[in-house]
This record gives sequence, structure tokens and C-alpha cells, in this order.
Amino acid sequence: MRYGSQLLRNFGLSALLLLGLAPFGLSQKMPQATRVWSVGPLTKGEQVMGVVFGAGGATLTSPRVDSQSESTFQATRSVVFAGDRVVLISRAALADPKQVNRLLSLDAKTGEIKDSRDLVGFGVRGIFATNDSHVIVSGVKVLRLTTDLKDDGVYDCNVTGHKFCHVENISPDGSTLGNATRPGYELLDADTLKSTVLTGNGVVDTSVNRKGFVANDVLWTSEYPNESSFVTYTDATGGHLIYHGKCGSRPQFLTDDLVFEPGCKSPLIIDTNGKLIKTLSVKGEFSFAGVSQNGKRFALQVANFSGMHSLKRERFVVYSVDTGEPIAEITPDVLAEGQSWTAFSPDGSMIVIGSPLKLALYRLP
Repeated sequence: MRYGSQLLRNFGLSALLLLGLAPFGLSQKMPQATRVWSVGPLTKGEQVMGVVFGAGGATLTSPRVDSQSESTFQATRSVVFAGDRVVLISRAALADPKQVNRLLSLDAKTGEIKDSRDLVGFGVRGIFATNDSHVIVSGVKVLRLTTDLKDDGVYDCNVTGHKFCHVENISPDGSTLGNATRPGYELLDADTLKSTVLTGNGVVDTSVNRKGFVANDVLWTSEYPNESSFVTYTDATGGHLIYHGKCGSRPQFLTDDLVFEPGCKSPLIIDTNGKLIKTLSVKGEFSFAGVSQNGKRFALQVANFSGMHSLKRERFVVYSVDTGEPIAEITPDVLAEGQSWTAFSPDGSMIVIGSPLKLALYRLP
């Protein structure tokens, strides 16, 4: 979701907002990251047609090579930095009815492909990096793989008795997966894949930490009828309202205690008790682009569009979680359809950006 201009009201903290405004604008010249390597295409490209929506309705664009980067949601779930490897997953062939997804494991020092593996009919939702240098693949099952793509564990919903498994998020530190069992919600240990049930209620999570999850739901409208956006944090003690206001979107954990609320023109960082930590100012339309496992850095895609849905330009700005200050800016070589894929190294010193057409690793200042 992209974010329009809306007034913010968060628990009557308007005075605190004015005092807490951070010099977060992007007008200053920022340091550029250093490119370490660039590789691609990593898979065989296929010609596709695009659709642009404008005042005159929908129009088809010229054929182009599919970058597989049209989804802002998948942008942070398609490539990971695990140990000494960068691992990505792509559609091997768009027209193949078998739905083949190809995993590629690249040497993080050189970008050379070291291992590959095809998953057929797996219904991949995303891949994640654990805090012990393993890769999680979420689909009809949850696979735990080594960085050379060998099996090292599996979580099967059919065995546990759940009708559904929807693992779409991992905690910032890489230790815990969130599984919406619909109804119900559980946490999976990313090492053992053992589950802990949190609630039997139907929920749709947007992000998870080691103890619970956040959701942008509408459960609180009766208490706050004049407000439209809410963030609920649910842990073992129940659900807690930590934000309510006129604007909001998909909240994301930056650390175990800090939550990024990207749904306002000036996004917020709040804690799990609902305390406002920072109000940020970003020029342009933006989307969340990941956080490092050590909780020190996060990134936003800042974009310009021609028409309603055609991406004209994108750049990635990396910020310090501690200060809220931008520390680097990167412009990818190949323009995405929606948002280029991104992943931080665990210590936040490097970031990988791109798509199967072209993937690049950058060292951050």
C-alpha cells in the first residue's frame, strides 16, 4: 500500500510529535554505498505484457522481460543473506503449469552461483534467513535448509492437524516465524520448527517478533469511532492496542521492542507499549524494504510513479534504527515493476538489491 497525506493523531501526543520530529528529510546529499558485485540475468527471462491504469482506463504496455519484482510484498521475501551465501527464489518458467520455483545460492563474496534447487508445486510464499545461517522456505510446508540448499528440517501442517499454514513473516533477529493457522496463530522456532500456540482467534499478521505479532485490524472501532487505523500487538498475555489514528498501514517490527508504522506521510516508530519513539519525515512515496538482524539498520524504497501504477524511479534509503537518520542511498541499475528485492547482511554492513534480471551487493558506509 502506498501512503497519502493524512493527519496524525496518536493518543493525544501532538505536543510530543512536534518535539520529536527528527531531521529525517531526504533533501541532503547522502553517502553512496559501494557496489561489491553485480550479476545477472540469473534465470531465463520471459517476455510479458504490462498493464498501466490511467485516466483513460487500462492500457497494455509494450512487451518486456519480466523482472519478477512487481510485488512490494514479495520484495522482502524473495532474497536473503544467510551465512556466506545470498539465496533467492524465482519463478523458473511463467508458462509452466507445474509452478516451478528455483532456489539459487550465490557466494556472497563474488555473486557466483554455487547451488540450485527446483521446487515443483510448492506454492512458495517467501524465503527467510534464520539467525543460525539457515534458509526457511514457506509454502505448502515449511522447509529449513542449509545455505547449500540441503534439507535440515520440515514443518508439515497435515501432521500437526492444521488445515492451513501461512508463514509470511520472521522476527527481525531471525529466531522466530509466525504461522497464521486460520483460525489461530502460533510461533515457530526457526531452529527446531517447534510451535507455540498464541491464540485460537482468526488473525492476519503483518510482522512478528520473538513473543508475538502485530496486525493492522479494525477491532477497536467501537472504542474509537472517529479513527480508522489501529495496530494491535498480541503476545501470550493477549491483544494490546499500541496505536490508533487517522492513518496506518502494515506495521513492521524493527527490533523485538520497536515497531515501524509506515501508513502515514510521516511514518512512526513506536514501542510495544504504545510509546511514540520517533516521527519521521520522508519525501516521496515509500515502502518498507527490510531490517538487519542486529536491529541497527532498516531500509525504505522511495519511489516516483508515472500514472497510477507505473514505477518511474526507485531508490533505496538506509537508515539507522537508533537515530532515525539516513546513512546511505542506492539506486538500482534495473528498474523494478513494483519494488526491487532487498536483504541486509545480519550485521547490517551490506545490502543486496535487485531481481533475477540483475542482482547487486553493496557495502554500506
